[in-house]
Amino acid sequence: MRGPDAHDRSLLRSVHIRYRCEWGPMSVRLLVGCGTPIMCAGLKSLLEQRLDVAVSTETTEDGTIAAAKNTAPDVTLVVAPVLTLENPSELGVLAALSKTILVAKAENTPRSVEALRLGVRAVLSPDCSVDDLIHVVTMVMSGDTMVMPGAARSSLGQVFEGCTSELASRMAGVLTSREKEVLLLLIRGNSNVEIADELSVSMTTVRSHVHHLLRKLGVGSRGQAIAIAYETGLINAIGS
Repeated sequence: MRGPDAHDRSLLRSVHIRYRCEWGPMSVRLLVGCGTPIMCAGLKSLLEQRLDVAVSTETTEDGTIAAAKNTAPDVTLVVAPVLTLENPSELGVLAALSKTILVAKAENTPRSVEALRLGVRAVLSPDCSVDDLIHVVTMVMSGDTMVMPGAARSSLGQVFEGCTSELASRMAGVLTSREKEVLLLLIRGNSNVEIADELSVSMTTVRSHVHHLLRKLGVGSRGQAIAIAYETGLINAIGS
């Protein structure tokens, strides 16, 4: 995965302009929940150096959820073991409060499908690079979703490899060829901008394809569409 580039910085500028217009000269608010004060301090320093964000930190599950309720952060970055894929109810609550990025152990990534269903915007391995983390945070901040980067996507592909259900075949049959392309690009973690570039179409066309894709799959979010693609074997039916 690439690190932050001119396109990422352009996205961030548009986010910052929006926030300054609506609430005055303030950074994007980012809540970090991780297990120790030292880790929290390190992540706070890193994120505030690399991005125009105001970071607050918590070291417990209850503290992270309470802070999300009380301060309404724009993005929450939660690192296991504060919350893990074994805490679906709590993840669902947190995801409903703000855009949530989960950093969880690689061996638990098959459960990340459920995290996507709950509304988590991105699942990362703790082995990801700093550039990977910054890129994902940037994309989530901008409003695009980066749900399956790197190791998590590879692990899930191995778990569901070769699995194609009758339901998946029926689903594949109702999708147009372009919608299948868009779904595969969503699974790769591409934003609307990147999909538009890849397919040489306008952003309006991409949004239309995503809207129709979600409607046909009977889901309300990109994460849920990706979860269904893996769980049913649709990803294999449409040719990953």
